[in-house]
Amino acid sequence: MKPYLPSLLLMLALTLAGLLSVQPIFSQVQTGRSYVNISKGVTGGTFEPGDTLEIRAAIAVGGGTTITRVRYNDTVDNNFTYLPNSLKILTNEGLTFRAYTDAFSDDQAMYDNTTKTMRINLGATATNATNTGTATATAGTIAYNNKPSFYGNYCIMVASFRVQIKPSLSINSLISLPGGAFRFIQSSTAMTVNFSPNYIMLFQNLGRCSNFVGSNAVIENNGTFGSGTSQNRTASAIIPGYAFTNFSSGLPNDGFYGIANNSSASGATNDGVLKPHPSRVFTIWDIIGDHTGAADPAAGNNAVVPGSIGGYMAVVNASYATSPAIEQDVANLCTNTYYDFSAWFRNICSLCACDSNGIGATNAAFNGPYKPGVKPNLTFQLDGIDYYTTGDLPYTGLWEKKGFTYLTGATQTAFTLTIRNNSPGGGGNDWAVDDVSLSTCEPNVDLNITPVLLGCNGVQVNFGVTVKCYFPNYTFYKWQKSTDGGTTWFNTGVNGNEAPAYIGGQWQYTATFPAFTALYIDSGHRYRVAVATSADNLASGSCAYSNNQNTMLKIIDCSFILDVQLKNFSGQVINKKNSLKWYSSNEQNLIHYEIEKSEDGQHFEKIGSIFPWNRTSTSFYDFTDMAACSTPAYYRLKMIGKGELFRYSKTILLGNTATGFTVNSISNPIQHKVSVDYMAPYNGEVLIHLFDSYGKLVSGTTQKATKGFNKATMEGLHQLAAGIYTINVTFENMRISKRVVKVN
Repeated sequence: MKPYLPSLLLMLALTLAGLLSVQPIFSQVQTGRSYVNISKGVTGGTFEPGDTLEIRAAIAVGGGTTITRVRYNDTVDNNFTYLPNSLKILTNEGLTFRAYTDAFSDDQAMYDNTTKTMRINLGATATNATNTGTATATAGTIAYNNKPSFYGNYCIMVASFRVQIKPSLSINSLISLPGGAFRFIQSSTAMTVNFSPNYIMLFQNLGRCSNFVGSNAVIENNGTFGSGTSQNRTASAIIPGYAFTNFSSGLPNDGFYGIANNSSASGATNDGVLKPHPSRVFTIWDIIGDHTGAADPAAGNNAVVPGSIGGYMAVVNASYATSPAIEQDVANLCTNTYYDFSAWFRNICSLCACDSNGIGATNAAFNGPYKPGVKPNLTFQLDGIDYYTTGDLPYTGLWEKKGFTYLTGATQTAFTLTIRNNSPGGGGNDWAVDDVSLSTCEPNVDLNITPVLLGCNGVQVNFGVTVKCYFPNYTFYKWQKSTDGGTTWFNTGVNGNEAPAYIGGQWQYTATFPAFTALYIDSGHRYRVAVATSADNLASGSCAYSNNQNTMLKIIDCSFILDVQLKNFSGQVINKKNSLKWYSSNEQNLIHYEIEKSEDGQHFEKIGSIFPWNRTSTSFYDFTDMAACSTPAYYRLKMIGKGELFRYSKTILLGNTATGFTVNSISNPIQHKVSVDYMAPYNGEVLIHLFDSYGKLVSGTTQKATKGFNKATMEGLHQLAAGIYTINVTFENMRISKRVVKVN
């Protein structure tokens, strides 16, 4: 609500003429009830056991009206504990106007701890509360020009008290906050305004999901409101709690919203002019553009010149009612899956306050503590149940992302999303919203997989992966196979469900593919793992996840010497020397063992040889590398038989291996280039590959790596479309994959 009575009178006139289908925001008496989560402050968060809530019931009297016998009654539910001596009358900005004790008869309010009921008498003539009943006795009178005054034309009072959610309650408990009621007499008629209860879900505060991918369309244009050349866009069906209007000098007013690519009153784009100024709505609103695709997400986009194409945003001028600003049904969700429900918000009025004397923030005589006025405060609901609050959104001149991570139920595949106003309206509470999204929190799965697996024709091969995930519920897995280079994949029938262990901040388990006899025809085939949160999700194409890391088989002729059974090839560092051990059987066709060593895991050289000791039974061997183990080293055995045919053992790594290959950070989101900071255990090459959402390679680079900290950059990405991509960083046989977001 703003200090411009002429615009209000114009709205009244339009309503009387039948040109507006909504009730004018300032009928003679307005009421609304909300509550804020004091514990979550300005940071926001879910509702949890132990949180403190402040209930705020507002009543506004205007239009030259006086109401009498005004009182507010409410009840405290058993799931809450009333906080003693928190009974107050606040201004609509949340500032204390009157404070009361809980005792009866000593002032205008009281709380009865036996019945869990309360009464607050409001108005200049109110007397001491003697009980918590609904009788008119002791109730007060409120005239339109009483304090707290709203620009001298309306009096706004907020009856308030605080409760604590009982700490003994459990997460995922559904609790109810009773509604309360205002009672008063208007024009000799007894009036009762009952408020509906609020249903609150106690939910683990997981914060926002950082590894979200894609966006389930919460609203049209994927939550961006689209773009166009006209300053004002058409109305949106997903904003049901407010009436639509175009931007002008006094609109959108309280209870209205607009959708525009420029928030000025006249299409001006210069936000550097002093406030107040006629180019601004109410002469004081910020002139901004939308948020979508902004180079600086906090700053957002500049307002565009009318006639130029620009992205749209919704701007809401919230009122006393806890009205839904965004509401949309969402279907086809995955069960037992984490989703990120979020949006970008911006407080757009720096001078909207009105002090208790009715003097506005643009007046030199203003004596209020906070010139922007009422801070927006929003609640996120699912199926009409409150889960999350943004906390107060102070004026900063910047956009801020708010939201939370939600876990769907075992059978839940749909819900209704709502973002609801939660502040008691007028003198502020003006905000923009853009980029509303419900995104899947895909697991940050780090599949420890060998890119190329060398196998021998006619010999068993086996392989597996270590699945690492931030979430504990991606326990179902299946192996998939591709015979066309990774273009298409089909299920192998190998699947499982493992119990993960919490190691190093991630939930981990091993998925092993059963050993099988490899033939030449298997060479070039690829294998990968997909994970999901349930067996049904694993069978679904949209609810199972794979980051497209895979193993390719390379089958070679290792000859018939492969009857030799090599067992337990291992090593350890003894007195600063690398010592190898193994034992074998069935060595009839074996000529000798060659021991090979490598510094990079790819280029090996012979450092010794051993002849078999006993060709018919099990033989035990050991070998010591006499070179000091100053750096990590790879070792393998080359088993050579008749005709110089040979076979390799597995490769092991010994030495100072405390420093492994790790990726410290990847720039995200990306625009023209992507930067990777990583730690290499030794000198080598790092390969950076970028894949689109279909697994197609769209860019790649190879760079030299030295032992220790490295920075790599892949440039030339400006022509790629905005969207979700997967980046693979490969060092030798070690690969790490992450999802990144490309923005224009």
